[in-house]
Amino acid sequence: MPTLKGERGMKNRTGFLLVLAALVASVAVDDGLARKAAAQFPGGDIGAQRAPAIDIDRNDSLYLFMSAATSPNTTPHSQIFFTISSDGGATFDNLPKTLNLSNSPGEAFGPSAAVTKAGKPKVFVVYHDDSSGVTQAQMIFSKKRTNFRDPVSLGSGNIGSFSPRVALASTGTVNVVWGDTANGGRHVTFVHYSSFDFSFGAPITISRNSDGAFNPEIAIDSSDAINVVWEDTAVGAGAIMFARSTNGGVTFSVPAPVSRAPGRATEAHIASDGTNGLHVTWVDDSAGGNQAFYSRSTNGGASFSIPLNVTASPGADIHKPVLATYSDRVFLAYQDDAGSNQQVFLARSSDRGLTFSRPAQVSHADNRRGRGHSPAMVFDSQGKLHIVWIDSSILGREEGILFYSNSPDGQSFSGQKMILAAL
Repeated sequence: MPTLKGERGMKNRTGFLLVLAALVASVAVDDGLARKAAAQFPGGDIGAQRAPAIDIDRNDSLYLFMSAATSPNTTPHSQIFFTISSDGGATFDNLPKTLNLSNSPGEAFGPSAAVTKAGKPKVFVVYHDDSSGVTQAQMIFSKKRTNFRDPVSLGSGNIGSFSPRVALASTGTVNVVWGDTANGGRHVTFVHYSSFDFSFGAPITISRNSDGAFNPEIAIDSSDAINVVWEDTAVGAGAIMFARSTNGGVTFSVPAPVSRAPGRATEAHIASDGTNGLHVTWVDDSAGGNQAFYSRSTNGGASFSIPLNVTASPGADIHKPVLATYSDRVFLAYQDDAGSNQQVFLARSSDRGLTFSRPAQVSHADNRRGRGHSPAMVFDSQGKLHIVWIDSSILGREEGILFYSNSPDGQSFSGQKMILAAL
């Protein structure tokens, strides 16, 4: 069986091996992946994983990216890894076919991915990397499905750029946002390009005069308008702000708040639907604990609905909420770090976000050792939901092993599959 390496100074690899073997024997997981890993990589290493990202092409092939630990215990860092499923999640190209996409001497972390939906699939992946001494946004792209080019830096070189996110317009224009730290402040920056020669447009500061804007998320709607949300602490404890461009990113609207509560609002995520509806979720501590709030717009962001507390659970500790939409359905996944059942959950709406169901548990981490966290998800063309997350109970630390499942309705889920990263 391969050994396991973590990101933050893991010491006892033998213990982690035993835990993985126990998981294969005792949890409803496709243990063929672990056996295949052992057969194909005898004596090899499996990297601990964080921060998954997933997208889908027009043929319903799934593209899955992750940060995977690659270095010895004494010098921990991670790289961007990749795997693909060409049969709707039934099998993955395990172990990841294109192993180390970033190939960085430093820490490459936090991928965001977008795949074209017309013609031959082209894949765009952004993440940040500190190998130059200054954390910078990077991009990797492929002209043909999995034939990836070398990374290209998107930042200016002397200004930190963090947590980039990417979205594609129907025209093929690539749109990227990130948080930067120019002049000692925190800002949200946007850049785009429309060809493979990396002739980027001039960066635009979407957050304008604010010095407290960070962690943006981006969504392109069916009219190709660019919609961006972020957390902003310039006024009060923190608010979720929104800005929109209807001219391809040449200009953006004046930032407007989506959240309304007096508490701290963070960890925003945005999704669009086929009718130009916009859906936003975030974490807010105004109602006691950290709760997942949700708001929607049916008029292109001109106004948003009164925020709805989707989780509404006393003492909840919600983090990393994410959205996916299909037709009238809006699904909201998140991790809850409170109590004795720290797992990934999924709330579903069948009326475009007017109401949400009682959340269903997705992950099944052993909370004596760790938790389920960091969900990412996407719908395919038939309305099936594909969801991934990290289970840290295998390694007993924040790092973990990536798991995959799918669901036709957000209530019943397929058997979990381990997605291993071979180093």
